[in-house]
Amino acid sequence: MKNQESGNINPAELYKKNYTNKDGIWTSEGAREIYERMDAFQRKCDLEGKTYSEIEVYSEILGKKSGYVRGLGRAVKPPPSSTLTTQSSDLQHQLAKARDEIEAMRAAREKDLQEFAKKQAEMEATLRDHREEQRVEQERIRLEQEERMKRSKSACE
Repeated sequence: MKNQESGNINPAELYKKNYTNKDGIWTSEGAREIYERMDAFQRKCDLEGKTYSEIEVYSEILGKKSGYVRGLGRAVKPPPSSTLTTQSSDLQHQLAKARDEIEAMRAAREKDLQEFAKKQAEMEATLRDHREEQRVEQERIRLEQEERMKRSKSACE
């Protein structure tokens, strides 16, 4: 009856234990149908990766009465649906806000990358210009030296 992984009592199995006799025969056809609906609900939740409590299963399948959950007695109070709706709404709002923040950060990062690429291209162009200026200056100096050498050679002759 207990889930080996979580240690929680399986609501459908608890219901089955309460509504079958010692030979495993259902006390009524309606009880068997309710068990099958509970079992199907739990399998659906498991497939979707949703968690569920005993109270949620009983509330979903048997319904709620004023002040108690059918099948669990008056000691168990159903969670107020407005609280769940509010929590769900809050979580959806937080999710939307987080998505917006992520998108804003992504856009800012993309802008920064574009600015960086632009600055890098400008710096590379400046570096090429300086190298070209150096090459031209070195060529001018080399030509001047050759001219001086020619003049000094012709002056010596």
